[in-house]
Amino acid sequence: MMRASSQEWDGQDRSSSSAASRSSSSNHVSLEPPVTQSVRHRSLNSPIDSIHETKEEHAPESNSVHIRESVIGGLTETNHAFHRGGGPPGGWDNGPAVPAHRRRMVFKRNALWWLLHFIQVLVLSIIVILLLVAVGVPVSDNGVPQPGDYTKMEFDWKTDPRSYLKPMDSNFTDYNVLLDAHMHTTYSDGVLSPKQAIDYAIANGYNAVIVTDHQTVAGSIAAKKYAEKHHSDQITVITGMEYTCCRIHMNLIGINKSVAVTPPFPSDDELRDVIDKVHDMGGLVIVNHIPWSNATMLPWNDARLPNNPTREQLLDWGVDGFEVVNQNTFDLRSYQFVQENSDRLVALTGSDMHYPGSSYAWTTINAENRTAEAILDEIRNRRTSFLLDASGTRPLQLAPYNKNYFKYAPWGLIGDYFYGYADKYTGQYSFQGTFCQNEVLDTHGTMM
Repeated sequence: MMRASSQEWDGQDRSSSSAASRSSSSNHVSLEPPVTQSVRHRSLNSPIDSIHETKEEHAPESNSVHIRESVIGGLTETNHAFHRGGGPPGGWDNGPAVPAHRRRMVFKRNALWWLLHFIQVLVLSIIVILLLVAVGVPVSDNGVPQPGDYTKMEFDWKTDPRSYLKPMDSNFTDYNVLLDAHMHTTYSDGVLSPKQAIDYAIANGYNAVIVTDHQTVAGSIAAKKYAEKHHSDQITVITGMEYTCCRIHMNLIGINKSVAVTPPFPSDDELRDVIDKVHDMGGLVIVNHIPWSNATMLPWNDARLPNNPTREQLLDWGVDGFEVVNQNTFDLRSYQFVQENSDRLVALTGSDMHYPGSSYAWTTINAENRTAEAILDEIRNRRTSFLLDASGTRPLQLAPYNKNYFKYAPWGLIGDYFYGYADKYTGQYSFQGTFCQNEVLDTHGTMM
């Protein structure tokens, strides 16, 4: 009885399955092949027409069509799930096979997205780099503000070089003037105002100075006014300027009016005219720092001031003397030349102060009094010697930090970084808006 029931049920089941199969076939919604057919998957690289095949025989044509429609419908859903971050746990191999043309479409779409993303990042990077160059390089070229705020510096000490130094001329023991014959202020390229320059000179043991800003006497006149008002019993200021070009630097001292500067490379005759003009004004001409002027500059392998006149030429043109100590450099050759022509030349020393630091030399003079006229008379008569301290004076002090420096320094460093790809050589500045050498740009190919 059980057997009959089982067979009867089995028959009903088969009958029902057969009916359902026919019904599904007529409505084109069949999802599976007949039971007699077993399906296996090939790899994703197989064409859609060969994904399903039977072990014994191919499915009827109508069933194949239904299978393809079913697979394609499932693929669409799977694609959507994949792009939402979902999909079957096992990836594509656990779901319907992907047609080749759809895989190519997905690959092209992804490749295009990555390409556009790369181009976007590249363009943005180039824009950022150009902006950094546009801001950083000009800041680097024009210079960031000084790290130190020199406007706040004060000099509250007093150095006495007499207490430990003797004059170069051992017979020159009687003197009442300690002169700095070369210094700068903010009227040219110095960092100290005329007031500060005078205070600095007093602190370092000078009781007379010649202020010689580049191309102008204005700084010396301002310093003279300040000294006469506040320190008339401590220091005397002699007016002057530093004539500056690409051939020579000369201090024009004892004048109250600026001398017009000739072109950056004046001829010999033009230099003679300058010397004569100063003499007509009652002043003196002192040739500055010959070792510095003749020092070799690279990459030109030429003097810092090309075609610098010789000492013999300058003597013939009528100069009054030479600076034999500049900062901490003792120009022995010029000193000897002055000694050889002591009836025509005088020796002076100068700190050439642009930044406050140690003092190294003091010109010694024994004047009738400490007026500018009395000191200039002794210089004209070539009665000078000097004290020399090669180590320099103490104390020293650092300027307080400049807040603006920290605002601009990073941009200047960025500009310096880009200049790391090339070295730009401009040469010595003429103080007339040009340079004394032709610009050289040396690129570093290994860094490109």
